Amino acid sequence: MKEQELIHAFELGTIDGAEFPHERHVRVARGLAQRYGRDDGLLRLIAGIRAMAARAGHPEAYHETITRAWYELIISATDVERAPELFDKQLLSRYYSAGRLAVGRDRWLEPDLYPLRLPPPSSSAAPVVSSACAGADATDFAAAAGRQLLRARKACRR
Repeated sequence: MKEQELIHAFELGTIDGAEFPHERHVRVARGLAQRYGRDDGLLRLIAGIRAMAARAGHPEAYHETITRAWYELIISATDVERAPELFDKQLLSRYYSAGRLAVGRDRWLEPDLYPLRLPPPSSSAAPVVSSACAGADATDFAAAAGRQLLRARKACRR
């Protein structure tokens, strides 16, 4: 399916989850941003993913932070073909701790390990905590594992 056909099918709601792997998410997000602009593209992406989850009988599957984080990374790339990291489904783990993502299902949360920008940090890089730490509290970090939790709290005190 060509990219324009894919975007059209997404907007019509004729694609189900099984036909929408990560690579297609990336292409649709980029296409919607190009066609409608940053804000409207994001709103259309959210609406389409929510509708797809509802059609599949799993409206709770939608995740606000994951959707927006991916969108922000995708639209920051000049050319997605020259940013192969965008096709790595594990990429967000370089920006977010598991605990931070766990509490971000229903609301947007800034990353706690590294600011959302490309190129991504290497998978072995020490976290550089974003400005989101200013509003972080113990609840946001409660589920984070061991060293990540300690590093994030220490960085927020700086």
